[in-house]
Amino acid sequence: GKISGTPCFQAGKVERLNAWLAKNGGSLKGSSFYSDSINDLPLLEKVDQPVAVNPDKTLEAQANHRQWPILDLR
Repeated sequence: GKISGTPCFQAGKVERLNAWLAKNGGSLKGSSFYSDSINDLPLLEKVDQPVAVNPDKTLEAQANHRQWPILDLR
């Protein structure tokens, strides 16, 4: 039940992704990320094509402010 390394949550997702990209020689050029939660805002800010999908109210407000696409799949 103990976490190994950085938790994959909020900014931790970016940290883990950056480590994986460095290890594997990748980049975020042309990248997309889809999320429904404000907890993913740090990663949405890093990609080229952020998309909010059925977002919580806080993420919806951020997506509107930043003019990101919002998908409603309900």
